[in-house]
Order: sequence, then structure tokens, then C-alpha cells
Amino acid sequence: MMRKSLLQVAMASALLMQAQSGMAFGLDEVYSPNTEYGEASLEINGAQSFDPSAAKNGAKVGEATLEIGIAPRVTVELSGEYNADPDGSLQLVAHEVQGRYQFFEPGERWADIGLLVQYDFSTQSDSPDTLGAKLLLQKDVGRFTHTANLGFTQNVGAFPQLTDSADYTFLWSTRYRYSEEFQPGIEIQSDLGSASNFGNFNQQEHYIGPAIYGKLFGRLSYQAGYYFGASDVAAKNAARFLLEYETHF
Repeated sequence: MMRKSLLQVAMASALLMQAQSGMAFGLDEVYSPNTEYGEASLEINGAQSFDPSAAKNGAKVGEATLEIGIAPRVTVELSGEYNADPDGSLQLVAHEVQGRYQFFEPGERWADIGLLVQYDFSTQSDSPDTLGAKLLLQKDVGRFTHTANLGFTQNVGAFPQLTDSADYTFLWSTRYRYSEEFQPGIEIQSDLGSASNFGNFNQQEHYIGPAIYGKLFGRLSYQAGYYFGASDVAAKNAARFLLEYETHF
């Protein structure tokens, strides 16, 4: 029993040191607050880092998702999440349940507003579950659509020494609605870290770069972005893609 307790403490300490030594790579979809009742979709997305340093090169994240608009203004998602350390292979790290709520009809207020809440069930015996939430904001100005996501994630459950502070994120997208099939834009993706890290820009993971969005054949949506690291801890470059097939019931 004593040996098992010591082993658990050692593993948790190693995880804590790893979490404090650097920020985990991750790029995400910039979510719209608007939902569609009666729509079901299958989605795959992924991202990868590129950097001359082996410690930052080849980190990967990915997700396979089923999303359903179960009620007016409400969607739920079930996902499998994958990631890989630099130059490592992808492995399943969590099962995610996510809900998104749209507060108003599009254009009803000055800005469209929504809320996303998610819970990740870790598949790794040495990693905690996570709880997260995002405030979703969107505003159309002429043919431009501006979308912002402000969120946090908090470790919960096992390994209480890793649950001291939440990790905050800020995502921004501006796109030009040239046509349904092609909408060029720009994205900002920032992992701000804990609240105590807010004043340390170069210790946060910041990316900015061009992106394209669109829908083909009325059912296949796509997104792709290529980013430049804007802070010291960020990789030099990163790329993100998303494909989503939609149908209605």
C-alpha cells in the first residue's frame, strides 16, 4: 500500500512538472453561437505544429465528432479526441460530451450570443477529466462576419494537485463572405494559460494567420488555416483543417 501511494505521488508530481514546463499545443474550431435544429453532422478536424526545434515540431491534435441539433437553439456533440507529442503518433486521449446553446435568433440583438459547455472523460489512467465552457459571440458587418470565443478549461476528478487553476483561451475569426463556397479570412488563436500568466505574452501560446471557409455541394463544409507563432513558446508555424458533412432530419 505504501509503495502504491508513493508511486501515485511520483506520477502526479511528474505530470505537474510537465504541465508547468510548457503549454500544450492545440488549435480549435472558432464556434459560431448559432445552431440549426434538425441538423446532424459528422466532423473531423485536426491540427499540427511545425518548428525547427524537435521539442515543438510535429505536435498533433485531432477530433472526430457527431453533432445533432436536438431542439431549437440547442445542439449536442459526442467526440473522440486524439493528440500526439512532437513527432509521436496519434492516440485517443478523451471522449467528449458537449452542448451548445443559442440565446437569441440571428440578428435579433446587437450581436449573436451563445454558450458552449463540454466535459472530457480522459482515457488515460494518469490524466484527469476536464470541464470547459466558452462564451460565443458573432457579429455581421456588411459582408464580414466576426466571431469570438472566450473560454476556459479546468482539470477535475483525479490528480487534485493538477486542478488548482483554469486554463483560458481566446479565439477570433474574421471572414469575408465572398460566396457560400469560398470565404477568406484571418484567425487568432491564443492559449492564455492560467490567470497568473495573463501579463506574460511570451509565456502564452499565440498564433495568427490566414484561413478559408466554405460549403460545397450544399452539405460539405470545410475550414483550413495556416498560422504563424507570435510568442516565444508557440511553434513557428501551425496548420488546421476541418471537414463536416451535414444532413437534416
